[in-house]
Amino acid sequence: ISVPFEPGSVFKVITLAAALETTSLRPETVIPCGSGRLGLYGRVIRDHHPYAALTMADVLAKSSNIGAIQIGLRVGQQKLWEYVRRFGFGSATGLPLPAESAGKVRDVANWGKTSIASIAMGHELSATAVQLAQAISVVANGGLLVKPRLVLSMQKPGGTLEKPPIEPPRQVIRPETAITMRRLMEGVVLNGTGKMARLQGYTVGGKTGSAQIYDPVSHCYTHKYNASFVGFAPVARPAVV
Repeated sequence: ISVPFEPGSVFKVITLAAALETTSLRPETVIPCGSGRLGLYGRVIRDHHPYAALTMADVLAKSSNIGAIQIGLRVGQQKLWEYVRRFGFGSATGLPLPAESAGKVRDVANWGKTSIASIAMGHELSATAVQLAQAISVVANGGLLVKPRLVLSMQKPGGTLEKPPIEPPRQVIRPETAITMRRLMEGVVLNGTGKMARLQGYTVGGKTGSAQIYDPVSHCYTHKYNASFVGFAPVARPAVV
């Protein structure tokens, strides 16, 4: 809860959810991926594999950076920022623990020319592990953001059982968007980069991430990575994130 990091490709879930909400893109839409290379305002972005084109579903399953950027460009800066904030990034979850970080999400006015590309693939912002779990629970909860809790009830010796007030769930994405994203995230585990997350007896949806670690001294990205995975099970009626 206290150490934020750049999430990397796990953040593509947010990018694709925003696209399903705000554009005409659908899972079967073909996205150009530039054969692994994209030039944007003098910056060259490369993919881990040279895909010419992928469906939107395969952009997530195979974790194409360029595909995610093309999708983010369709969403646009303002809408992408709005959905990043709606999913809870840039705000503390409010857990009753010391030193919770809100992470960092810059206002659109402070974005650079290629910031939308970076943010679409999970860079130029930071989040904590609990913020990522909260965001993925939106997909698992049918589009509702449910604030995480640690204490279910309290009772003094000899006293009555007291339940702390619960903040009502907030609708972040449409239920049908959440269902589609569940299916896309299941594809990551069945056919994509998340095959190691398969479980015996349970369906699983998820997303992998490997984010380059930024060196604040040299002001550039290193060749060291934060690896992460977000997921839920079972897919049809998620019980665990």
